[in-house]
Amino acid sequence: MKTYEEKRRHARTQYHSPLQFIVLSCDSLNLQRTQSTGEIINASASGIGILTSFPLQPGHVLEWNDKHQKGKLHIALVKWSQEEGDRYRVGLKLI
Repeated sequence: MKTYEEKRRHARTQYHSPLQFIVLSCDSLNLQRTQSTGEIINASASGIGILTSFPLQPGHVLEWNDKHQKGKLHIALVKWSQEEGDRYRVGLKLI
């Protein structure tokens, strides 16, 4: 019987909030910025989990403004993405 080993350093807690973000990606030599939306479903000191209809892939970089602190920008790296029907469940590492 195989056991699951938790890889996260910080425990995540349930958190639900809408999220508007920008996906930064490179196409050849051009940096592309694509705006999209999703929902934060959990959070920790080092990362968050989201649901979105945008097809995020590991390696994508996201940025968004903090809705509680004006002028504060968050940046995160997509660590994993799993398709669930017409949405994606995504794990982000804050950087």
